Amino acid sequence: MKICIYCHNRIPKEALICPMCGSDVSGSDAIHQDEFYQSTLFEDSTEKFVDLTADEDEEKTAAALRAEKQPFSFNEAKHKLSRYIRFLWKKMQDPAESRKSRRESHNLYGYITFIISALLSAGLVTRIAVALANQYDLMSQISLLPAVTFEVEPVIWFMKSFLLFVAFYYLYPLLAYLIKTIFLHRSNDFHNWMTQYAGMNAFGLLLLGTAFVASLIAPILLAVPVLLLFLVHLSSYLVTFIASLYQTINETKRDTLYLCLGGISAHLLLMTTITYLLFLKM
Repeated sequence: MKICIYCHNRIPKEALICPMCGSDVSGSDAIHQDEFYQSTLFEDSTEKFVDLTADEDEEKTAAALRAEKQPFSFNEAKHKLSRYIRFLWKKMQDPAESRKSRRESHNLYGYITFIISALLSAGLVTRIAVALANQYDLMSQISLLPAVTFEVEPVIWFMKSFLLFVAFYYLYPLLAYLIKTIFLHRSNDFHNWMTQYAGMNAFGLLLLGTAFVASLIAPILLAVPVLLLFLVHLSSYLVTFIASLYQTINETKRDTLYLCLGGISAHLLLMTTITYLLFLKM
């Protein structure tokens, strides 16, 4: 047995990647178990370490039970929904969260959060666009405004906006993962990383939900505060992207600032291309 130098959990001696935090321990000087208990470095720590080798039979049994297909039930769906809500609430209270507790989150939570965010964003933008187009048509009939007809088909607009925002939400964590892996040589579980990235923007999801509800109530009257909340929500993904790279251990000679600028530039270029293909080319 040895101790992961990043999350300080006990892991198998032959492990190359820490199963608790996903860090690469193949080339690190991990502390062996007997040396760990003799060391005084962590004597004052009250953190409880998890032994992955304990109760292996129970883990196998639990995995087999989870693998069994069970019929859908309302109580099961309610339980899963409550777990997801607890995940978001916990992330709003502690966005960074300790490495050890991150493994408690389901790996699909990140993808679910991105899809929900894309649906709310597409609905908000479609609602505002349709309301502004109708308001302009009305004002052009009773004022000196030029009679310009804006054809905004809600269904088509919503579908294109949904695809655009799916790309927006997925590209930031994907680019951060690629930079961590290729340039910083840090190994992480991809699905777990997507979940943690989405969780760090749980408060932004709350702002987005508030803006979406406001756009349904009064899209013209509340257009300015709705758009401000929406921009703050989108900015949170940019801030998380920068923070995630700066919090990553950089043992290379590459400057983290340039890696951030490169990732942001790549995201902007890809989003511009996708926007052109969806709204101008088609």
